[in-house]
Amino acid sequence: MLKLFISIIFTTILFAGSYENGIESYKKASFKEALKSFTIASSNNDNRAMLVIGIMYANGDGVKQSEDKSFEWFEKAANAGNIHACSKLGNIYASKKDFKNAFKWFEKAALKGDNKSAYHLGYFYTGGLGVTMDLEQALKWYEISAKDGNIDAQLNLGFAYMGGHGTIKDMKKSAFWIKKAKDTGNKKAQLMWEQFKLKDYEK
Repeated sequence: MLKLFISIIFTTILFAGSYENGIESYKKASFKEALKSFTIASSNNDNRAMLVIGIMYANGDGVKQSEDKSFEWFEKAANAGNIHACSKLGNIYASKKDFKNAFKWFEKAALKGDNKSAYHLGYFYTGGLGVTMDLEQALKWYEISAKDGNIDAQLNLGFAYMGGHGTIKDMKKSAFWIKKAKDTGNKKAQLMWEQFKLKDYEK
């Protein structure tokens, strides 16, 4: 019984350290060793390891480059709850113009807190891509993303308040969000700030 107990502890430690070991090997470009460690970790449902294996197949790091295998591992990671894998699947489907599936995966990532995916949801709702056009929903997701620092979302949110798209026209809110983007050095925001004389509406 003692031997079994020790064996269980050892196995748990092995699994727990496999992802970290894989990262160390990956940093050293020891891709075969990294893949071994990530495979062990993924067999213990470590979605981070699944994601990295997907990246390895996408880049051809120590393996034959394969979009199919990369996609397969990203899907495994996403189904196991990895937020970055959900976002990657969204981007893959969007690049293929499969907006319905792209929306599905961006929504999963956004609901887990990914601000870029939240921006994509706003964009999809604005254009009716893979979902019924809904400017109020677009505004909601742009605001979530904008509050988390996404510059594109800040610009689109500012534009929405400027034109009253999905909301009541509010030049003060427009100025607030476009200034947020402008203060990062964004040139498009700077042009909008000057063109629409938004300083007049600054709180």
